[in-house]
Amino acid sequence: MSGSRNCSYLPSAILQPHSSCFAFAQDFEQDAFGFQQKVEDIDRRLGTVFIQAFDDASDLEHAFKLLDMFGSLLERPVIAADAADKYSVLISMFSRALDHARLIYSRHIQTELKLGSPPVHKNMPPVAGALCWARELRARIQVPFDQFRRIPHLCVSVPAKLLYDHLDSFSLINLIFFLWYQEKLYADWSQTVSEKSQYNLTQPLIRRDPETKLVTVNFDPQLVLVLREVSYLSGSRLGAIPPPAAEIYSSKESYRQLAANLELMVNRYNKVLKTVLEWGEGLTEGAQELSPAALKKSSQSSHFLPGVWDHISMVMDDVHDLEQRIQKAKNNVEEIQTIVGSWASPIFVRRDCRTESLLSLEDCQDRLEQRYSLVRESGQRIHLLVKENQSLLLADPASDIWKAYVDYVDEIVLDGFFTAIECSLKYLLENTDPKAGLAPLFEVQLDLVIPDLIFQPSLDPGTKDGFYDMVEGLLNDIYRISSLVPRLAEHSGFLHYQVRGCGAPSCWWQ
Repeated sequence: MSGSRNCSYLPSAILQPHSSCFAFAQDFEQDAFGFQQKVEDIDRRLGTVFIQAFDDASDLEHAFKLLDMFGSLLERPVIAADAADKYSVLISMFSRALDHARLIYSRHIQTELKLGSPPVHKNMPPVAGALCWARELRARIQVPFDQFRRIPHLCVSVPAKLLYDHLDSFSLINLIFFLWYQEKLYADWSQTVSEKSQYNLTQPLIRRDPETKLVTVNFDPQLVLVLREVSYLSGSRLGAIPPPAAEIYSSKESYRQLAANLELMVNRYNKVLKTVLEWGEGLTEGAQELSPAALKKSSQSSHFLPGVWDHISMVMDDVHDLEQRIQKAKNNVEEIQTIVGSWASPIFVRRDCRTESLLSLEDCQDRLEQRYSLVRESGQRIHLLVKENQSLLLADPASDIWKAYVDYVDEIVLDGFFTAIECSLKYLLENTDPKAGLAPLFEVQLDLVIPDLIFQPSLDPGTKDGFYDMVEGLLNDIYRISSLVPRLAEHSGFLHYQVRGCGAPSCWWQ
């Protein structure tokens, strides 16, 4: 078989030139070149975005966040070429941040020297607050430095390597300085906390104000500071907590309960004392005598007094009992005030309470008896309440303090009578004032008895059953209500609240 014969058996595509393969390779190169151009264009755009965002970054924190966002994209040649100039700006920003940190430290030290203690965050104790400030300032420098070290593509030049060497030296100096500052603060606190704690633990539980006589819990703020300092410093690993401070902190729950119970007891006692002070200045010493003896002992007891919890429990029970008795006595006084306030209404009024009616003389006696009966019953109730208060206050009737208290209540009753009498007299004056333009209150008839004209009732002064006699009788009836209640202040020498039992013009009150 010949060669031409054998070639006839091959496919026609094999026998044609390879033009299609060459065309495919040429298209691929063009597509790859176009793709590369698009990638470079995107990189240039990303570089432009990076430069714009970096220029808008206000500080190091935002700049490093931008670097983290771009990440490995900054290693691409086109973007790296655009971002190369920004690293020097980043280094300048870091240098300014260091200068600012040094300025913050200088101002802090000046303020500390001026105030005597370092300024700290709100609600933080001095030592823990100062240590927290030192850690924050250190982090303000250390965090950007660590972020610099996480930029591997930055360390490609001799200036960058020199910068890293400088930063390493600065980091070591920074670490040594802040460790020294923290250890100094902690050492100074450790030397003084023991002495202050022991002194404050020997102070009395309760303190009394010499002027107001009120009491306060004497839980020294220095002890509170010790508890707070230990709470913050226990996890700082700066050193061992001084034993006195650690011992106080281990009993923090006991101190919390102690302070809470003392505050409750003190508030109750001060409430009692303020109530007694309202009864009169002369009762101030009496209030102190009424206070439990255990409360006086508390002003001389220290925080670590043996059996302090039993002592506090006893004092709380006594003060609670005192508070209840004083409150009941106060309620009784308020009831007395309500009783005497019920007398403040006119005894004699117009008929049916109408403004055009006359004074109802026919009902005068009934109204008078009703008012007298009310005052007598009120007086009995007042005396019972005062006697009950004597038992509540455990008072000696012969003591000057009890007499002062009775004078206080006696003044309330006296004021009640004064108001009641004034109310009735004022009603008569207002309704007989010609300038008021009211209807007449009294009626007088003019009768013709040949050969005379006679007024009924008579208008002649001194005439029995005359008009003057009738008005004087009304006045005497009004004043007489003060004689219906026996005097509370028996030591005053008066049997009742009306000094004299004669006519109205001679009636005065003591």
